[in-house]
Amino acid sequence: MNVPGTLLSALSTDDREALMRLGGLRVFQPGEALINEGVRDTDTFVLLKGFCKVVSNTATGRAVLLSVRVGGEVVGELSAMDDKPRSATVIACTRVVAREISQRKFLGYLNERPSAAQAIRGAVVEELRRATRFRACLSGGPVVSRLAFMLDYLAATYGRPCAEGVRIEVPFSQPELASLIGASEPSLHRALTRMRQADIIYTRYRRVIVRDHPALRALAETDG
Repeated sequence: MNVPGTLLSALSTDDREALMRLGGLRVFQPGEALINEGVRDTDTFVLLKGFCKVVSNTATGRAVLLSVRVGGEVVGELSAMDDKPRSATVIACTRVVAREISQRKFLGYLNERPSAAQAIRGAVVEELRRATRFRACLSGGPVVSRLAFMLDYLAATYGRPCAEGVRIEVPFSQPELASLIGASEPSLHRALTRMRQADIIYTRYRRVIVRDHPALRALAETDG
């Protein structure tokens, strides 16, 4: 899955094919953890299909959403590079197919391919910035604003233009979406209804069409 805007799409064909020759394929079911916070392991996962959420536990034990990762992105690279415990938990939201690469092979790849190493380090920086934005925008506030923020992010990052607006390519169910923004399903349904009535979005089975992106972004920036 080579989603525009992801790491794999930024690599040259040669660097991408070399990365795909490393490690072995793994399949994770919804709810299964690829990576657990605090654990000392160092494998890197290249996501090929599906999407994951990245969460971290607060001092009170509440899980905070840090980011969403989709096919074409890499997770776990920080521990591979610095040998420190995992800084967050990565959980499959859908069925995820990934390539698991050992620390030795991943570091060897970075050493042998400077252009790929630069792209991966750039992706790490962008992910840290993304996590900061997610923590700030999804830690509280009205459900409709949190939902608008998430849909705006997904549409801007992974959306594809279509006749009706922008189609979000990432497949997710409503329960999964509710989990991503930390809302109950009834609250999510009310927020979706409000957006549909305002003609901001149009929903289909496991798909959202953003019809009015400026209005969606404005809603994400309001207090609800």
